[in-house]
Amino acid sequence: MKYPLSFLVFSAWLVGCGPVVETNETSASGSGGAGASGAGGSGSSGGWSGVGGFDAGPSALCEPLTKPSVDMLPLCGSGDAPCQILEEELLAVPPAYRNDAPALSLDAVCNPRILFSSAEGEYKGFFAVRKAVGDWEVNPTPFPVAAAGLVSVAPDLPVALVNDGAFGASLWSFSAAGWDLVENVPKEGTNLVRGFAIGNTGELFAGFRGPADELLFGRYGSSWSVETLGGTPFPFPVAVSPEGAPHLVAWEVVNGAWEIHWHAPPLAHEVAMPLGSGTLQADAYRLALAATAADAANPQGKPHVLALRQLPDFTFELVYMTREGKNAWTATPLDEVPQGSTVYPLGIVTDAAGAVRLFYSRFEIGAPTTGRLVVAAPHPGGITQAVVTEGFAAFGATFDRDGAGRIHVALYELGTMSDVGIRYLVLGP
Repeated sequence: MKYPLSFLVFSAWLVGCGPVVETNETSASGSGGAGASGAGGSGSSGGWSGVGGFDAGPSALCEPLTKPSVDMLPLCGSGDAPCQILEEELLAVPPAYRNDAPALSLDAVCNPRILFSSAEGEYKGFFAVRKAVGDWEVNPTPFPVAAAGLVSVAPDLPVALVNDGAFGASLWSFSAAGWDLVENVPKEGTNLVRGFAIGNTGELFAGFRGPADELLFGRYGSSWSVETLGGTPFPFPVAVSPEGAPHLVAWEVVNGAWEIHWHAPPLAHEVAMPLGSGTLQADAYRLALAATAADAANPQGKPHVLALRQLPDFTFELVYMTREGKNAWTATPLDEVPQGSTVYPLGIVTDAAGAVRLFYSRFEIGAPTTGRLVVAAPHPGGITQAVVTEGFAAFGATFDRDGAGRIHVALYELGTMSDVGIRYLVLGP
């Protein structure tokens, strides 16, 4: 029972006034590109330990040059701290088809770096670095990109897991000298932007859908280790808890019935949500995942999942799932998806205090200006929801949190002619 993945792809063309974008050419050698120093960093090349992967774990949260009056703002999105738009920019980029979502990382002073794809005739990659407000430098990558995840091992050492669109994946690092190939993934597979994460000691974790619908879980320390955990027709998200434990969720078929499975290797998998038999419509495969700190019921960290549940009448509802103990999952409906509309789970943001923010978009099909970016905040008394902004239709996004508590967002959005724009937002209370 196989259902091939079909990423949503559309042509992109931004017109009218926009920010300054400088585009430079690079060679296939991997040198050149937008140096990290141009984004406010020092341009360090980083190092390789051969044990945990890189010399250290994930980069510390960046510190903006202009900090709020308090050390750490509360995570926006709750009733007493709604999300405000602090910054908003559109990247002026040529028209192209694009897959999944743009990847985002921040340098030491919170300047964004965005890795995005183009699928016009062939897959191409581009790396955008913001040098100042409204001033972006965009360079082609020396490797093709269908989709790519991005993590920061150090403020000036972003590392990308690149999917070439033909079940080929590879690991690349970026420094002032440009992009360098770290190692190809030894097994064939395709990954999502959000299917790549970094552990506490620098170990990298990745999730792949194999060419025969294998559910593959990869670890990178000094070399790749890839194991088969099950089977899935879709790429899937991976997250790491504050304790350093990897989590993943994926759609799998068991005895002809669809189920969302949660894996936290080496623990046995659990059924997070059963769906039943029948055809899984394309809208339903999108999942978002995060993990907060361990509690008594979740010693490996507590997973949080945002998913679309297909109903018997083939409409959908958006649900928030979390684990309350072994084989004990709750699913709370958040939003109905009536005929003629669509909802995209975009991402989940958490903080050290255990706050959880669920981001999604909804819009009428064929009318992207009806789009709304929505945030939901679970709390002991229930879940509050609020519209963050509206007027565009986001269908793929990545999120990052800085040392001041602000939320950075890079997203793809549909235009009035089925075109795609790349929008960058900073949210705060």
